[in-house]
Amino acid sequence: MNTPSPTQLPAGANPLDQLADIHLPPAVPNFPWALGWWVVIIVCLCLIAAAYWLWRHYRRRGAYRRAAQLELAALKAIDNDAEFARQLNQLLRRVAIHCQQSKPAAPALAGLSGEQWQTFIYYGCGAKPAFTEANLDALFAAAYQAHAAPLDRQQLLKQAQQWIARHRSHYV
Repeated sequence: MNTPSPTQLPAGANPLDQLADIHLPPAVPNFPWALGWWVVIIVCLCLIAAAYWLWRHYRRRGAYRRAAQLELAALKAIDNDAEFARQLNQLLRRVAIHCQQSKPAAPALAGLSGEQWQTFIYYGCGAKPAFTEANLDALFAAAYQAHAAPLDRQQLLKQAQQWIARHRSHYV
């Protein structure tokens, strides 16, 4: 008997009939990402969360300054110099006390008066004071004396705005 060898085909047979069917690769999973990509995503999410937390902390920390700036703008409507001076002095004291609340070792600012309070206001912004001595003297004279020289309100408001923006409680 004559058996055909695998390389020999019977007459009339098509060699393509001996080929196996095409088989497809396995299906691709939905998230084929490697472990490194997951680490990158988690690190990015942590960085975004940390940036958001820092931004909120910064905003919350400066909220009293923004509120004080709004109150300062409302002081422009006061006509009486003595009332203007008292309100401005009270606003500056509230800002200083709020900033000092987290520092229990600092002396009580609520008890400062006269020359001590004026010194605190003058040096509250460090090396470059926001207020001039003449304006501070005029402010305190108008607040506590019945007859005082008229105030330069625009200059006082500008200097108070700078003081609120730049003051630090550790200069006490």
